[in-house]
Amino acid sequence: MRVTTSGRLVDLVKQHLAVVAIDRVGPLIAEGAITVDGRIGKINDLVAAGAELAVTALPEPLGPEDLPLVIQFEDDDLVIVDKPAGMHVHPLGDHRRGTLLNALLWHAGARPDQPWAAWRPRPAHRLDRGASGLIAIAKHAAVHDRLRAQLEDHSMHRRYRATVHGRVASDAGTIDQPLGRDPTNDYRRAIVDGGQPAITHYRVVERTSTHTIVELELATGRTHQIRAHLASMGHPIVGDVLYGAVLGTTDTIELRAIELQLNHRERRLCCTA
Repeated sequence: MRVTTSGRLVDLVKQHLAVVAIDRVGPLIAEGAITVDGRIGKINDLVAAGAELAVTALPEPLGPEDLPLVIQFEDDDLVIVDKPAGMHVHPLGDHRRGTLLNALLWHAGARPDQPWAAWRPRPAHRLDRGASGLIAIAKHAAVHDRLRAQLEDHSMHRRYRATVHGRVASDAGTIDQPLGRDPTNDYRRAIVDGGQPAITHYRVVERTSTHTIVELELATGRTHQIRAHLASMGHPIVGDVLYGAVLGTTDTIELRAIELQLNHRERRLCCTA
């Protein structure tokens, strides 16, 4: 790859050798696997614009895949994607292919035989495999840091819609219950003494004789927060067998991120799905 901007070698590799996990970039350079104009590079080498970077060996590269992407917004710093239900955001365990990150690597320009890309995908927040909807992807480390800061100070707004079993009695309410690892199942979260504070606001949209559609907003962002909180009310999400639904799979559940608002380039950006 011929670089178009100058900078430290480690920073350029982190940004453009997107198929390598970030925590492997330093060791990769230290092992002499990155060359600059044919010479073995060092982590803090200053690389001039126009230099040619090459890689001699890749440790377990992530595979770019030409998968469909529904993009709601994109500019030079950020892309907001509508993730389908059943797709992991990151490669995880045996799920090394077919993830959102694999698709984003292809979108960024990486190919199986060309590991360099225009930018590295950096998801700013989580969305469970079984859920669908909007997720923000930073193209640069600085943008990722700004998005994470908005999550911390609650200036990033996320709204969800879920279909749950049973008729939720109250038209609106707040679930304020601490969440921690379920002592009976490592994959689940549960309301536990001493758990992390977790607050979910909900509003009923529609009721049928057997189900309720609710919209939800999070004041905190814990793992499986919506799923665990709704199950604690006796209203697990349809399809979510991990949290008590009678029928379904862990691949798809009736939970969708339908709105995402964040501050970007001195304006308030709002996407809906």
